Amino acid sequence: NRNPFGKEILATKDYYLSIYEKAKNEKFLEIDNLENSTGFNVDKSWLDELALHTQVVKKKSAINYQHGRVLYSILRKYIQDQNINYIKILEIGTARGFSSICMSKAIIDSKINGKISTIDIISNKNKIFWNCIDDHDGKKSRQELLNPWEKQLKNINFLTGPSSLILKKINYDRINFAYIDGMHDDFNVRKEFKFISMKQIKGDFIIFDDYSSNFPDIIRFVNEIRDDEVYEIKIVSSSKHRSYAILQKQI
Repeated sequence: NRNPFGKEILATKDYYLSIYEKAKNEKFLEIDNLENSTGFNVDKSWLDELALHTQVVKKKSAINYQHGRVLYSILRKYIQDQNINYIKILEIGTARGFSSICMSKAIIDSKINGKISTIDIISNKNKIFWNCIDDHDGKKSRQELLNPWEKQLKNINFLTGPSSLILKKINYDRINFAYIDGMHDDFNVRKEFKFISMKQIKGDFIIFDDYSSNFPDIIRFVNEIRDDEVYEIKIVSSSKHRSYAILQKQI
């Protein structure tokens, strides 16, 4: 689809700004507790500014970009605990690039080097409307949308296509950390998990977004993984309808 978010501007600047003001002032106790447990939290003003351009959209459900906080804090703690100086990360489901930028900031703030490979069926170069405030500047590519975060972009490799095809081209010997937020069906998540888990060792992480009743295949599969006892699993919620499954390999 050449216009995955529509062929025209969907809302006024004032509309995007009004829902942004509401979203950035919401409180999320479980996410606060997670940050406190890891000892790391992303700079709020930085996160809010990134979210305004990549997460604040016109939709029926409430704006929720707390996965940025989850990814940043877990990743910072992982880097500290593993005492590594280079990290390889895989993301499935780039969308507007919010999550990759958050993970790249965690790498930079940890003062190490690393590479994030992120997969999406939307090309990084096609100029489209993104259903965000930047649409009022005209169509942009994802690259142009993310240009203000030039420093973070240097760690990110954007790959275009379905994960079932693109994963075959990734030659990582190890995937330290992964974020799965692509197709939410059983076939794809199983294939993605198998690819990642085979390249992980004890202590490495996989995070699933959307562990919620809206996506029963995610819940069912994560619960299967729990039964295998290869990964320790923690569920963290940011709303009634949005939870994250945090998996850490144990063997």
